[in-house]
Amino acid sequence: MKTTILIKENRTQLVLEPENDHDKDVLKILKKLPNTHMDNFYDCEGGWTRNSRDETDLVIVFDTSPPTKNKEL
Repeated sequence: MKTTILIKENRTQLVLEPENDHDKDVLKILKKLPNTHMDNFYDCEGGWTRNSRDETDLVIVFDTSPPTKNKEL
């Protein structure tokens, strides 16, 4: 199973990309967890990761709360 971590604007996403039938079976179980959805990411020739319409990868989202400003009195 390939893994990718995407972090952007206080949102961390763990992408699990199956490489065989066993991995696909594991994702079928994990997709029942909260904060998960199916999507697909692939590597482009330009060196970046793109999203496609094929939904083969499982994305687990870990939201963080926005930073709070501490005001000293």
